[in-house]
Amino acid sequence: RMGVTLKIVNNPDGSAITWKDQTNGLTWDNKFDFVAASMTPTAKRAEHIAFPVVYYYALGTLAVHADNSTIRIPADANGKRIGVQKGANYEMYLRRQPFGIDGMEPVEYKIDNPVIATFDSASEPFDALAKGDGVELDAVISYLPAIMDQIKHGKPLKVVGQPLFYVPQAVAVLPGDPELAELISKIVTDMHKDGTLSKLSLKWLAIDMTVN
Repeated sequence: RMGVTLKIVNNPDGSAITWKDQTNGLTWDNKFDFVAASMTPTAKRAEHIAFPVVYYYALGTLAVHADNSTIRIPADANGKRIGVQKGANYEMYLRRQPFGIDGMEPVEYKIDNPVIATFDSASEPFDALAKGDGVELDAVISYLPAIMDQIKHGKPLKVVGQPLFYVPQAVAVLPGDPELAELISKIVTDMHKDGTLSKLSLKWLAIDMTVN
């Protein structure tokens, strides 16, 4: 809809751009023009990044190894080793830090005194948990579609209970380019209105995550 060709940007060695570099806005260095990667529009990030539009709402969810039989509800993970991506909402949830998002519903904290293991990428906690129940981790917290995708591709995981929280996810651009921000906002808004985003969410995630 933008009339351009999409180019997915990675580091020169082929590795993914780190979450820190995606969220701080200071090290983009013209490597990419915008980020559409489940970024929460927090006030802290807004110091360096502009968030023209929200395109879906993420469901923070607890998962354990498929062999685990002791963690049946989130409270069973009290005091357990839980893996999360460093700096992501999941870490903030476990540390009971405010998300810093205006209008967000209050979060109910269901896990006490976790032993938090942080990882640089979103996939590393899953890899650690897949080594075996309790080998490196007892559980992970990630977004529900990411967990389901890992399961689909053979990771021995299972979801525990209902999602712990949901947060808006926005497209991120650098400040100072209002034309790009306005264009992205219009396109995503139109995709909300005409049902395209809902259809895409149902097709790929089996859940309509474009509404809260």
